[in-house]
Amino acid sequence: MIRVWLFVALTLFFAGSSVQAKNVALIIGNAQYLNTSPLENADNDANLVAEAAKKAGFDEVTVALDQSVDDFRQTLRRFREQADGADVALVYYAGHGLEGQGENWLVPIDAELKSSFDLPFETINLNRLMETVSGAQVRVVVLDACRNNPFANSWRAGSRAVTRGLAGIDVDDVLVIYAAAPGQTASDGDGANSPFALSLATRLPESDLPLQLLGGTVRDDVLKATGGKQRPFVSASITGTPIYLIPKRPEPAATVSSDAATPGVNQEELEGITWRGALATDSVSAFSTYLSLFPSGQYAPLAAQKISTLLASPVKLAKPMGTAPAGSGKPIKISNIAIQNVKLTGFMGMPDDVFLRFNNGARYPDAANKNQKFKKGDNWEISETFELTDPVVFKVMEHDTIGGHDTIGTVTVSSTPGSYTQTLNGDRSEYIITYDVSAP
Repeated sequence: MIRVWLFVALTLFFAGSSVQAKNVALIIGNAQYLNTSPLENADNDANLVAEAAKKAGFDEVTVALDQSVDDFRQTLRRFREQADGADVALVYYAGHGLEGQGENWLVPIDAELKSSFDLPFETINLNRLMETVSGAQVRVVVLDACRNNPFANSWRAGSRAVTRGLAGIDVDDVLVIYAAAPGQTASDGDGANSPFALSLATRLPESDLPLQLLGGTVRDDVLKATGGKQRPFVSASITGTPIYLIPKRPEPAATVSSDAATPGVNQEELEGITWRGALATDSVSAFSTYLSLFPSGQYAPLAAQKISTLLASPVKLAKPMGTAPAGSGKPIKISNIAIQNVKLTGFMGMPDDVFLRFNNGARYPDAANKNQKFKKGDNWEISETFELTDPVVFKVMEHDTIGGHDTIGTVTVSSTPGSYTQTLNGDRSEYIITYDVSAP
């Protein structure tokens, strides 16, 4: 295993020398929320960043997924012991995060939060997370937690809570990188990983990149990937002496394609990450994103072939989610899907952008820019017929203007021929779903 070296120049006792580092990282991903909308990519993002931290030479990388409030507290307690005396301590958090009572809170998966007064009892104050890295010489906290607050609709007016994003903080001797600017929300993306996590995973193990510049380079990447819709924010109050996780490699950089060229980025690794995300999502939009970034990439012919196949074939669901009920595995046909809006959830009166997500990850409509817009009382009659394999589950999802994905509700499709109706109440909305089931 390649050991990480922390180079600190012009210090009193170690001038001109290299010090072997003990670098530790805690990677947290909360996705499967029990009392509100789950997050599609938080656990994927956590695993991706954990692999990047290992490549960056961190000696100990702890991955903690889907933390209850008790689990969360114990995880932070253990990591504080690991970080005490470390040269570099890094914490990455992906999950719901919100501002309430004038402070920032990270939300465990079992939080109910019926009012803002529950925050100290059911969530983790951001200050507690900051304390876990206090014993290290260099402290880095990455907050991919700027999603919208799914609990605020039930809180009374005057509770000093916000519905979107985190508040800015001013903390000394810590590099803090937000996925989005204070008061804004961050995109989960249309692939297996968010734009922020993809950039962070690419940049973290990059050679000859000082930690002080990590946030700025990630910000530039995300701005480009989201067309300026998402702007990461950096709060840096650490030494100006450059700190490197990976020193510059002496060998010349390999020649790579000029596709999606960005100075300082390992293009081969970025292409590989993008391709793996497209394979995981297996949608036209994901493969199209890959081709737009790497039109001459090594996987370009296969991406074009995948797009043709997906466009020509009906939705096929061969791998049901773990939450799908046990069934016969027999083929069934779903037709005449109709969705009627009863109560609108759009932020500040904006229409809902709705799409369906089937239980193998397939999306309808396939492209992210073809969501069905809803105003109160609108109907969406889907003319397509889907030939599927029982058991079948699909989610009705709301795609907001920044790119977040909220679950309006889940439909478990009956395998018995007939007509069915179901009411969904999620994300402050109400929809009525009807559909027909028949034998193919």
